[in-house]
Amino acid sequence: MARFFREIFFIAALTLLGAAFSLFSGLAPLPWAAPELAAGEIRPTDARALQVIWIDARSEADYRSEHIPAAIYLNQDHWDTGIIELMDAWLTQPRPIVVYCGSEHCGTSKRIAERLREALPDAEIYSLKGGWDAWLR
Repeated sequence: MARFFREIFFIAALTLLGAAFSLFSGLAPLPWAAPELAAGEIRPTDARALQVIWIDARSEADYRSEHIPAAIYLNQDHWDTGIIELMDAWLTQPRPIVVYCGSEHCGTSKRIAERLREALPDAEIYSLKGGWDAWLR
């Protein structure tokens, strides 16, 4: 019986040691930590790896000043013209769609992405985490 308890103690100690190592070395996320990505978000590195259709949801002045190459300008004010250009690009070659705005705190890309999900229910649509600021890094 003593051997049984010794084995149980040994297994428990190894389990706790492994869990502690995983948490403190960064191999596993902390259980109480907020997730890095919200639903519908994509990291800039992941978006760059995919061949996506870029949607710029910033102001027209920002878009004219600088934007991701081949990005389509689409925001609430220019919805009708932008959605036609997007539909043409997406129907020609269906690819994931990534919407970005100025920064991580800008909610425009998430609102546009939601509206696009309603308009294109079969499309794979994401919001770029960190927005334009993250793209520049």
